Amino acid sequence: MPAASASAQQVITETVEGYVFEHSGPLDAAPKTTYEIRGLKTANKLLKTRMGLDPSTSDDLAELKNENKRLKAEYDADGLQKLLAPDIAAADTFWQDVIKTSTPDSWVSADAIGTAYLPNLTALAFAAWSQSPLADEVNNDVNGEHYFKRTVTTGPGVLASDILEGWGGVTTRFTIPDYATPPNRVQFPFLRLLPEFPFQAAGSKVLEDNSEDPLFGVLHISVRDVVGAAGEHGIEIYSTVWYGDAAKDSFLEAERQHMVVEIFNLAFQAQRDVESGKFTVPSV
Repeated sequence: MPAASASAQQVITETVEGYVFEHSGPLDAAPKTTYEIRGLKTANKLLKTRMGLDPSTSDDLAELKNENKRLKAEYDADGLQKLLAPDIAAADTFWQDVIKTSTPDSWVSADAIGTAYLPNLTALAFAAWSQSPLADEVNNDVNGEHYFKRTVTTGPGVLASDILEGWGGVTTRFTIPDYATPPNRVQFPFLRLLPEFPFQAAGSKVLEDNSEDPLFGVLHISVRDVVGAAGEHGIEIYSTVWYGDAAKDSFLEAERQHMVVEIFNLAFQAQRDVESGKFTVPSV
């Protein structure tokens, strides 16, 4: 198990496989493992219930990961969508309520920040890797509540993704049709500028419910290089999702915890792919 400590600023510092990872954002400041177990238990209970199995789960991270992988492997993307159709319908209702009761053009954010001190990973490397097919390949292993992600390039610097994902059990089928680098600030004027982060991308989160008003969120990811107190190189990932102001903080907290797990697992997988030569970092 990783060692962990928290500062007064609610920053958690963990050492995993010899590497330091710092993260903040959730109000419930805890090690990444705590958040990961919560997400895995939520997903495994949901999957087992829909499959007609005993929904009880372990509390052990490794056992939960193995079970999650095995359960999701029973279905392809279309099969998972069919299996979880009742939960997707419930999420559509949840989001339409948020959309309809939010103040027009008023947004609230769920934020998570993670710094990973990894020897082969730069901000450029992570930004490029995260928009490569390799990121989709590991999507289901990054978070228990990831069910599928299918991404295509639609233009220079623009990606479109078809996603089934949950946050604290709000299991949502949606697309991100316009994930662009750099962010489209004309379309999303409320995004933070963050000039210290040279690599940024953003896109709409759009329900697939055939409603008249399907926009329920906006994703904004920013990455920069940092140097630690001892001179070690690291990258800082600032992940934000904006929702209508009727979104309750209990949901935003589930999103914050979810993003910490994503940041950690994506950064470590990118490190492995760069280190092994599976991913070649582009030249500037």
